Parts: sequence; structure tokens; C-alpha cells
Amino acid sequence: MPKIVDHDARRTAISRAVARVIERDGIHTVSVRTVAAEAGVQPSTLRHYFPSSDGMLASTIQMLRDDQAERLATLTPTGSTRDDIRQAWLQALPLDDARRTEAHVWLAVTATARTPELRTIVQEVNDGLQHLCQVTVHAFAPRADVAREATLLRAFTDGLTLNAITAPKTFTPDSITTALDTYLARLAVLA
Repeated sequence: MPKIVDHDARRTAISRAVARVIERDGIHTVSVRTVAAEAGVQPSTLRHYFPSSDGMLASTIQMLRDDQAERLATLTPTGSTRDDIRQAWLQALPLDDARRTEAHVWLAVTATARTPELRTIVQEVNDGLQHLCQVTVHAFAPRADVAREATLLRAFTDGLTLNAITAPKTFTPDSITTALDTYLARLAVLA
């Protein structure tokens, strides 16, 4: 009887292996050999699913975006726009293992994206973050200069993310949440 392979599950497993390699060893170690070993597949199997490293990276970013979208979809609306936006930010910031992995991959791919395929997917992620920044400013400070405040918020949240990855003992989930709440409270004063 022929072996039945779930190709979507195999792609996802390989993409999760890519994310683990990036988080543990750095993006510079992503190769057919290292990812195949991490995923427990033959290099030829990996090449069948992803003929290029950029394809693996793009698939990994997309998988992590899908994970985040699934988390967001499970949130129950609170009836308060501000509280709902805060919940969205808590899903975007690296507050647990899954979100730290997302941050590692996003930062690594953002810093090294050199092909149109990767630049496009990084831009899509950045567009989503920029949209969240704009929605946040509209909700918390509707009379503020939206473009200016959204840029400042983006710099702040990107800084939180970077520091959570590089200094996790200082930028703990509690300190990140407190910093976010403090920033949002200060933004609301501009209203």
C-alpha cells in the first residue's frame, strides 16, 4: 500500500523546523542540510517542497502569520475598542515561546531579506503592523497627528520586540506588558 503523505502538514513541519533553526542557531545557519536534519526528513524531500532557501523562509513567515491570525481570531471582543486593540498588541509582542519564535524569525528575515519574494512578505508583515499602529492612534488619540504618532508607536513596539529577544531577562513578559500599557496611557492623554 502506498504511503499517504499530507503535503500541507509536511510543509508546516519543515517551516516549523526553519523557525527553530533560526531561533536556536541564527538565520545564517538555515540550509537544506540543517533544516532537513531538524525536520527529520531527507534533503531531497526538503528540496521537493522548497527548491530554494528563500522559499523556506517565505513559507515560515507565512506560517507564523497564520499562527498569529488564528490567535487573534480566538479573542473574544470586549466591547471596548481600546481593550480589543490592547489584546491585539499582546498577540503581536513576544510574550511567550510562540511569539518569541515569531519575533526571532521576523527580525532575522527582515534584516536579511534580499529577494523580491522575501521583501514582499516582510513588507506585508510591516504593513499589518503599521495598520495596527494607525488603528491604535485613532482609538487612543483621535486628535493626534496619526502618521507621526503611528511612527512613534511602531518604533516603540519594534524596540520592545528587539529588546525582548536580545535582553529577555530585562524585557520580561510582565515588563513588556507594563511598558505597552504605559505607552497606551500616555497616548490616550493626547486625546
